[in-house]
Amino acid sequence: MTESPLIYRPPEGSPDILFRKDGIIVAVKPAGLLTVPGQRERDSLTTRMKKISPEANPVHRLDLATSGIVLFAENRETAAALTQAFRERHPLKIYVAWVSGIIRNDFMAMDYPLAKDMERSAILSAPVQKTDYVSGKPALTFCRVIKREYPEDAAEVPGPRGRTLVFLYPETGRTHQLRAHLREAGHPIIGDRIYGKPDSAREQENSRGLPDRLLLHAALLRFRDPGAGTAITCLSIPDFPGIPDLQRIMLSGL
Repeated sequence: MTESPLIYRPPEGSPDILFRKDGIIVAVKPAGLLTVPGQRERDSLTTRMKKISPEANPVHRLDLATSGIVLFAENRETAAALTQAFRERHPLKIYVAWVSGIIRNDFMAMDYPLAKDMERSAILSAPVQKTDYVSGKPALTFCRVIKREYPEDAAEVPGPRGRTLVFLYPETGRTHQLRAHLREAGHPIIGDRIYGKPDSAREQENSRGLPDRLLLHAALLRFRDPGAGTAITCLSIPDFPGIPDLQRIMLSGL
């Protein structure tokens, strides 16, 4: 799957709704579907959501190739309050990803500053980011290792062979932040055609048995209802194979 809109082939089907109450809707976006309409393509999660609620508008976005939870508001007041909460980094977001190679430490912080890579963005027609310590904007991601899978013929040591299942906790919300950070850390997300090399022999080996897509999923979103003030936690389990009890693991840390 490429991320170029020239061969946009979104999956069919109505959005999966996780929560709806008091002007708030939480939906699940499949991989390959735009969050909002593009310059050339009108079909998107937002377009489909408006068939359910004409007033629904997204509070945040996911990349085309990323799947998972997207928050919508059905009125201006709710949208303004939720947008401000995201701006102030109040909601808790947890992503799940399979990455290439074996990560050594159980926990890792990635704080590479990011700036737009103008040359690659023009070539790929995508907002490609690069690490830039001079003009880049601060970006911080925490990573927690959940599972390591080693090749059958390799010792159980860190390295480029094998794959690691991780939880990702973005503290900032830069474009492509998780993808760019993991690439910079030497462990690109499996299936990433912008920041990885999914067609290489090494990544083909590391992705064996997994879906042919970017294996990044927005799995948990916890935020406050701006009207009632109560905490709302929504969970979406990805379709990746070989995953342990993610629901228990994620919720146990809240």
